[in-house]
Amino acid sequence: MGIGPDGVLWVLDPQARSVDRFGPDGKLLPPLPLPSRGFGSILFEAGGTILLGEHLAGAAGPFAGEGKAVRLAAGGALLESFDTEFNGGVGGFLGVTHIALSTDGKTLFHVSETGPELYAHDLAGNSRLGSIYTRTDPPPMLFGLAALPDGRLAVATGTAIRLLWPDGAPLGDIALPQGRGWANLVVSPNGKALLALDFFGGRMAELALPDLALVSVVDFGNPQGMTTVAEVG
Repeated sequence: MGIGPDGVLWVLDPQARSVDRFGPDGKLLPPLPLPSRGFGSILFEAGGTILLGEHLAGAAGPFAGEGKAVRLAAGGALLESFDTEFNGGVGGFLGVTHIALSTDGKTLFHVSETGPELYAHDLAGNSRLGSIYTRTDPPPMLFGLAALPDGRLAVATGTAIRLLWPDGAPLGDIALPQGRGWANLVVSPNGKALLALDFFGGRMAELALPDLALVSVVDFGNPQGMTTVAEVG
């Protein structure tokens, strides 16, 4: 899920292979001629183009996919397909589940949720830069990913936020409220906060940027359903 610069909300369902768009007034917009892929993550580039990550990478069946990232024109036309690396996660069928863009817009960072690797991809040359970080402490899993305004990367580990430099060098962990479902990270539109989402507990933690001090925790009463959030304004 993501909100574009025009205020349009994009809602992605990778298993249904659907992308729905809603205008600022909440009305469903006509579908765009998008590629039929299981997209699950989205970013809006400065020039008006759109990056989408293909969530699925299974060989066949309902989880079939190629685990690629693509660039679309604002109108939905396919401009480029990127041969992104993936590891399948613990289930073996997850591709590019979470994406983040470097501050200069040249490098795409991505993970296969529940896998241990954080990858980088050179967008201009469409070339894999390989794994820049591998989690080895138990459990060796990475989840949601965000690029902070100062260039640092933040990745959810289930219980905390792990901070990294863009080259993958670790900076340490930021503690989160007790729980093991902290699985996604979203930077607020004004760049002043990082929102951490607790899938199992149905909670959202707000952390101030750049120091990542905990500001508040909101319980939405939606256990096993807090996957992502999009903030307006």
